[in-house]
Amino acid sequence: MRNIALLLAIGLFALSQRAFGGCESSLKLEGVVSIECCSPSDKCIPADKAAYEYTESAKSDPSELRISLHGSPWHLYDQDLRILTIEELSEIAKPQLRDGVKRIVLVASWSGVSPDHNSKSLAQKLSDLLGGFPVSGMDGFVWIAKDGSVRTTHQAFTIVHPCPYGVHPGDEVMVSRVVGWPLEFEEDYVKKKDSEGIMRAGVGWDVYLLCPDRALQSFEAAAKLSSLTATYNAALMHLECGGEGDFKAATSLLSRAAAHGDKKAEAKLQKLTKQSH
Repeated sequence: MRNIALLLAIGLFALSQRAFGGCESSLKLEGVVSIECCSPSDKCIPADKAAYEYTESAKSDPSELRISLHGSPWHLYDQDLRILTIEELSEIAKPQLRDGVKRIVLVASWSGVSPDHNSKSLAQKLSDLLGGFPVSGMDGFVWIAKDGSVRTTHQAFTIVHPCPYGVHPGDEVMVSRVVGWPLEFEEDYVKKKDSEGIMRAGVGWDVYLLCPDRALQSFEAAAKLSSLTATYNAALMHLECGGEGDFKAATSLLSRAAAHGDKKAEAKLQKLTKQSH
């Protein structure tokens, strides 16, 4: 197995994946999952560190290319928490499809589920771009165990103690919460004008609470505070929306990021400019 671990370089509070903050979803969600607060004083380790180590421990299968990412039914994110398009991922995967590789396993939450009746899953989109090469995705929130094995859950509510996500050594990790927990502190980030925190909260809205519309709001707020990652993400989400004014909003955001030295934004802007002529 070749393992591309792109996702990992990195009172009671009820988070509803169904309707928290007015979010609606056609996904089939039910039940409740509880996650304890595990601090360094409890000899816990950061969940992102545990998830990375667990991913590296996955059993090897030379016929399988396993790609680990943070994701939602709509988006995949790279190690810098920028939205990674399916086109970009296909270019990353293509050189690996040799030496007996027969399938791709996309280990990203909800990557095997269509977000609505009119859309394909991210796994299917990747397969299409690779000429029908077999790609499987995940059917819910991914949890990873110490040995690298994964399972999924489909809870409508996650009960947590608001805190940075840590686990006892060897405990399972809910991958979506690895990058999702900052949204629990978004109000504090807004008060402090912490662009990085607000950007990370935006990722949490998408991958943890399954609410891309609310994620866009956070990305736009962080973009106003000069977060280049948030600016780029907001631009790509506007392009996806495709509504009146979205193209103009996207190009404006990309222009702003490019002016501050963002090479990915500059490349995307140039591509859009060519397509529009």
